[in-house]
Amino acid sequence: MSAPAIKNPGDSKTFPLTALDNSPASYAETVHVLVKQHCIACHYEEGISQQQSPFFANPDASASYDAAKPRINIDFPQNSRLVDRLRGGHQCWSGPSLCDSDANEMQAAITAFANAINPTVIDPVLVTSKALVLLEDGIVASGGNRHEANQIALWEFKQGAGSTAFDLTGIEPSMNLTLVGNVNWLGAYGLDFSGGKAWADTAQSKKLFDYIKLSGEYSIEAWVIPANVTQEDRNIISLDSGSNNKNFALTQTLYNYNFHNRSTLSTTNGIPVLSTEDGGEILQSSLQHVVTTFNPVSGRQIFVNGEKINVSDPITQPVSIDWENNYAFVLGNSASNTRPWFGQLRMVSIHNQVLTPAQIAQNFAVGVGQKYFLLFSVADRIGTPGIGIPDSYIRFEVSQFDSFSYLFDKPTFINLDPNWIPTAITIKKMRIGINGKPAVAGQSFATLNASIDSSYNALDGQLLSPLGAVIALEKGASLDEFFLSFEVLDDNTHNVTDPTPLPPPVAADPAAVSDIGVRTFAEINATIAKMTGVPVTNSAVNSLYVQYKQQLPTVETIDAFLPSHQMAIAQLALTSCSERVNLDSSLPIGNAARVLFSDVDFSESAQTAFNTAQKRSNVINPVVNAVLLNNLDSQPDQTEVANLLGADTSQTLTTSVATYPYDSLITEMIKCPQLGDPHFNPDFLCNLTTDIYTAARTAQIVKAVCAAAVGSAAMLIQ
Repeated sequence: MSAPAIKNPGDSKTFPLTALDNSPASYAETVHVLVKQHCIACHYEEGISQQQSPFFANPDASASYDAAKPRINIDFPQNSRLVDRLRGGHQCWSGPSLCDSDANEMQAAITAFANAINPTVIDPVLVTSKALVLLEDGIVASGGNRHEANQIALWEFKQGAGSTAFDLTGIEPSMNLTLVGNVNWLGAYGLDFSGGKAWADTAQSKKLFDYIKLSGEYSIEAWVIPANVTQEDRNIISLDSGSNNKNFALTQTLYNYNFHNRSTLSTTNGIPVLSTEDGGEILQSSLQHVVTTFNPVSGRQIFVNGEKINVSDPITQPVSIDWENNYAFVLGNSASNTRPWFGQLRMVSIHNQVLTPAQIAQNFAVGVGQKYFLLFSVADRIGTPGIGIPDSYIRFEVSQFDSFSYLFDKPTFINLDPNWIPTAITIKKMRIGINGKPAVAGQSFATLNASIDSSYNALDGQLLSPLGAVIALEKGASLDEFFLSFEVLDDNTHNVTDPTPLPPPVAADPAAVSDIGVRTFAEINATIAKMTGVPVTNSAVNSLYVQYKQQLPTVETIDAFLPSHQMAIAQLALTSCSERVNLDSSLPIGNAARVLFSDVDFSESAQTAFNTAQKRSNVINPVVNAVLLNNLDSQPDQTEVANLLGADTSQTLTTSVATYPYDSLITEMIKCPQLGDPHFNPDFLCNLTTDIYTAARTAQIVKAVCAAAVGSAAMLIQ
């Protein structure tokens, strides 16, 4: 290991604490004025053209400032990303021929902002090491070796720019991924997905089909950072042709990773899935190494951070993959763009063999992203004053953790002279400095108390702490200058008095909690069973409930209710109502075994089955009576619900703005929309005789009426 350049920590400009500092040349009064005026249509969470991160055009200056800082170079404004993009012709507001003029205007705003910043002068009383810049002075760490013997596709996302992520295996055809929509490069190697996708076309993706079909087994490996734990049924990695057709997929549902594999005993969507356990909360919004494996005999397995997750494959018999050969490989979404996932991928690899637990542990230990050794010289601060101990360093393993921070790990004292004889050196309360000052947060080593002793060895040095520290990025890996400071370093001392902590704020009264809540998953299942008379043990209902259980509400809080919850409820209600109609329609009219629809004549076509108010009441009243209880004060009005479902006259909905006419559900379902009608579908050319006026349509309408009521808020709210 060679020694880095020796230089003292220098004075440095750093970003002001807030967007309003240094008025009249604050960020809010310079750069923000331009981005808010010219970039808000896209780079804003509510942009009218699109929502393209980073959201530095947010009208709120503080929110804009946080997103813009990584794209501003306050030491060299002309090198700012905001300037470079304009010079490259990106969305120039004065027109394509005036991009240089717009870039100069942006550069002038950044220069005015930067000139108002006073450089931070390093405190002369600090006991410091020498200074280093990561990309300038760091020594690339080789780390360990990954197991890649059967790797058929690999993406490390190192290029950091452009619209293509390259497959690095060299195995043809190369599956180079095209970035579409809201996908951004990470400074720490990786892709950030916010609704877009990265994908290979079906011709390139066929490589996975060909290689895995030959071996009959495979592994998916990735370093993943989910954006949150509230996403449901979202594709992280998939080989698919749309939402319901997958050869394989790694997906997220709340705290769970799900593994879809299309086999001879699964659906075309790879269901039943193998999921991490519901109560384990395995998936977290943090960097995780995830591996899924499939073998025809041993089935599917999931590993997270090197550890096997103890869940059993619901398919217990030996199976073979049953794949289509024309599906597309997609990251961050489905091929049809209907399963967008929010989060980051730092590395993705596909193997056409099952990785063993030892191989998975090996790849986890290697980690992800480029790592560097930073050797902070302390030679002049230890030993005999004026002489020191040459070649003495404190070494860190450093990586850019994400687009906003660095990870400092494994601080180690080492002398590069292999013949150096260790001597007692005390090292206490070490802090990491950045750009002329101690970092505001992340000082994991501020309580360090170590001494060089007999555990030192010439090859590895002596580890000072097993901890790591995350330090906020300020100007970027090519500009941020780091140094170390100590309260005690051998005979040098400098006591640091931590500021008196502020008293905790007086707790505000908690927000009012609604008295109204929703039924949770088991309550919904039992309530629908009670309303329809179809037991939860019914095979069709139970199968659907098991599939959608994780997509139903888990807490009663009404604010936590999501659109995806309603979709699952609709599926469960429709299945239960379908079973009810199938059972009732198989029995004669008036038969006591008919539970809901004792007086409905299912042999009549829809033309006659609903042609009187009484016939419609035979469908509506049993459902309304089952759903709405007479002893409740707070629930929908029974007459209004009945009219919504089946009134034979036009109804009106009156709001504070206007009055809207509408027809009931039954009336709409016995219509045959024609060109110009609101519900006309050019892909469904309606024929009254064959499509509407049939007994099959009668059963469909009864099922729809039942599902609309059973799946409504009247069932859900409690």
